[in-house]
Amino acid sequence: MSRVPPCRPGLPFVSPELFIAAFFFAAGICSAQVQDPVPSFLHYGILLLLAFLLVLHKLRLKFHKAFCRFILALLFFLLGLHNAATFSGPPTNPSHIYNLVDRQQTLLLEGTLHEYPAVLDDSSTGPKTRLLVAVKRIYRPGGVDPAPQGFFNASGLVLLTLKGTVPQGLIPGSALLARANVSRVSTYSTPGAFNYKKHLASRNIFIRGWIRSPGNLAQLYRAGSPALSLRYLPERIRHGIAVFLDRTLSQPARGLYKAILIGDRSDVPSDVLENFTGAGCIHILAISGMHMGLLALLMIGLATWALKRSEWLLLHAPVLKIAAAAALLPLLCYSLIAGFNIPVQRALFMTLVFIVATLFDMPRNIINHILLAALLILAWKPESILAASFQLSFAAVFAIAIIYPLLSHFLLEKVAFAPSPAQLADPVPESVAASVFTAPASFFLKWLTAGIVFTGAAMLGTFPLLLFHFNRFSPVAPISNLLVEPLICFWALVTGLVASLCIPLLPALAKILFAAGSWGLLLAERICAFFASLPRSSLWLPTLSSVEILLVYCILAGTVSSLYLSGGKRRQAMGLTLVSLFSLVAAVTASTVARQTSGSATITFLDVGHGSSTLLQLPGGKNILIDGGGSESDRFNIGERVIGPFLWHRKIRRLDAVVLTHPHADHFNGLPFILARFHPRVVWLNGGRGQDRKYRELLELAGQMGIETRVARAGSILLQNGTSRISCISSGPGPPLPAKGARPGASPNPNDHSIILRLDTGGRSFLFPGDISAAKAEMLSGAGLALQADVLLAPHHGSAGSMSRKFIETVAPRYVAISAGRSSRYDFPAQSFYDLRHDGIEVLSTNRDGTISFSVKNGTITPGRYQVN
Repeated sequence: MSRVPPCRPGLPFVSPELFIAAFFFAAGICSAQVQDPVPSFLHYGILLLLAFLLVLHKLRLKFHKAFCRFILALLFFLLGLHNAATFSGPPTNPSHIYNLVDRQQTLLLEGTLHEYPAVLDDSSTGPKTRLLVAVKRIYRPGGVDPAPQGFFNASGLVLLTLKGTVPQGLIPGSALLARANVSRVSTYSTPGAFNYKKHLASRNIFIRGWIRSPGNLAQLYRAGSPALSLRYLPERIRHGIAVFLDRTLSQPARGLYKAILIGDRSDVPSDVLENFTGAGCIHILAISGMHMGLLALLMIGLATWALKRSEWLLLHAPVLKIAAAAALLPLLCYSLIAGFNIPVQRALFMTLVFIVATLFDMPRNIINHILLAALLILAWKPESILAASFQLSFAAVFAIAIIYPLLSHFLLEKVAFAPSPAQLADPVPESVAASVFTAPASFFLKWLTAGIVFTGAAMLGTFPLLLFHFNRFSPVAPISNLLVEPLICFWALVTGLVASLCIPLLPALAKILFAAGSWGLLLAERICAFFASLPRSSLWLPTLSSVEILLVYCILAGTVSSLYLSGGKRRQAMGLTLVSLFSLVAAVTASTVARQTSGSATITFLDVGHGSSTLLQLPGGKNILIDGGGSESDRFNIGERVIGPFLWHRKIRRLDAVVLTHPHADHFNGLPFILARFHPRVVWLNGGRGQDRKYRELLELAGQMGIETRVARAGSILLQNGTSRISCISSGPGPPLPAKGARPGASPNPNDHSIILRLDTGGRSFLFPGDISAAKAEMLSGAGLALQADVLLAPHHGSAGSMSRKFIETVAPRYVAISAGRSSRYDFPAQSFYDLRHDGIEVLSTNRDGTISFSVKNGTITPGRYQVN
């Protein structure tokens, strides 16, 4: 039997005009982040350009295609710049609660529960409930607050966290009254850290608050309008599904079902989330295009089956189009029930574009549909372009769409299906039998390969962005996704959707279906746990710069293009790959050499909230971290979310040493993650035993990893490298110094056992006194030690109990840096430290100035600040 020789598949067709429109519209939105505010002449420029294009159209003038595309690019760039102005700043409405709250304060809030309350379990503090409230009025009590007291009409959303659980009967749409401590949303102003403030701003949330107990929350009973009930119906359905799952399933199936059905991952245990993340499958737990596409496929399939029961419809109506149109309403309803957040909106838009393309017989080019979906999403929600989920989703589907023609060609050429009639008439029956027998195996093998290729393409397409946003990459993802996706998407999700429909009428059946579907979730979780436990299942790498991301995509584009092209064009594509690869290697090498040979030093005081963490980047490429503390909970680790990303942002993959000044949680909470990912050679301790269980676990971790632990002694040298030296001024227990104001016989202040370090580099000096008290500081001042320094880290986060005028005079600093949180319950830092400005000392604080850095070069100190707006 003869076969037609295979031909090389062509590159997927991309509409140049659509690509230009999407690309330059996105570029305009991104440019608005740099140029703020948007210039006033922009509106007139858009109108003039549109008028110019209209005149050209009426005159039927013909111009060169390149000129027309230039005009198109300019128009969409200006439109993107204009559209971005809608989210470029905070709300301007005077009655918005953002403009009524300019600092932390306690208010009485009256409003409506906007979303269903999500409960977060925390092993250290107990359950917490997250409430999103649409505010109607606020009451500001009288007292020390200079702002006027009384009731004020207000608007806007407030994200509240309740310590405990909400009263029964409080559902979305319920009126409530809450006494909460509120403030404007802030984030860690540390390079590389996640911008939580901008993330909430994309949801129109600018104020957050804390409710101390359920007793400070009350439901108001009043007659609600039918319109109000209808408005909150999707959220009430979400709440009903969540409550039913709470009563029906146990963890982790309960939390996983909430994630894939209603888009809420808050109830998924943190260790389960880590397993999915480590296996490269975390995207499956988000409402994505895959979920929407699967639902659309089911709805269209069911509608098509039902319509085909009618012979008249088959003969007189486009059955497929009717079925596709019938799927639009269920998709919209599911999007509302899933929370209708940005990922859900993106998935809905992408699915709708493909359905509309089917309805209007548009050319079925996947890439053009993806570009159109991206353009529509950005036109409606321009802030989406800054979200990691938006970038990763479109990078993944672009990669799959580009590789699809090649893979489709491979499958059609290679897969042998059932034998043809000619084969059945073959006089050699053995060949027919062999063909029939091997066809299923060949079919399975090729489609297995297709699954791996698709997942691998998505992984490569998102690789640069994963490193940029998360510094994490899972090489096992192609295999793990191939096993996990069918269990979740084709079994658990389908069963869960059917079970959700049965909750109101057939709760017993819904319970059975959820139990059956949970087996798929549990098996998927075990598979993820297995892959996550494998060595090198997750690679943690430094953050890629914009240039490096561009070069990586050039390498991928050149490689894929060479698979489609032939002749001279193929050589050009391979040339692009080689040039980009050489440029990337050269850029990384040059950056590494520059850091290793640099004669300058940079000392950075990180913004870690209430805590302390300082990075010393010294000549010769030496990197030392002093402390690694800050806030911590089951779902937030300061080392993983702030300190680690900052180190990767600075291209640091390994630390030379870590110094823990004393065993208090606000100085070591993030160090377990830092030890595991940055493998320091030695950890310096003050010799104290420490009563905290987590501190003992930290020491055990260091031992398991082969990291040497040493006790810093007064007078010892921790590092000597050229002109840089780190010396220990004091460490561990000394003469008993009870805390200020303590009774006679009280225990000594453990903060006074802190390691006190002095850094000399480039002819300048820095002093790091840990959390010592004023009594300890004054004792050191009279001991004749070398305390003079150009920069002083304020003791104990700038507390009043650590302020010693004698110590300040002895050190005689030019700069004082304070590491303190923005809303510390300890009232740090004290005003007495800010008063040092009257003595000519420049005072900088992380709670006001963000991350603080000092560069030392040629004997000159240059301060710097990094503040997130």
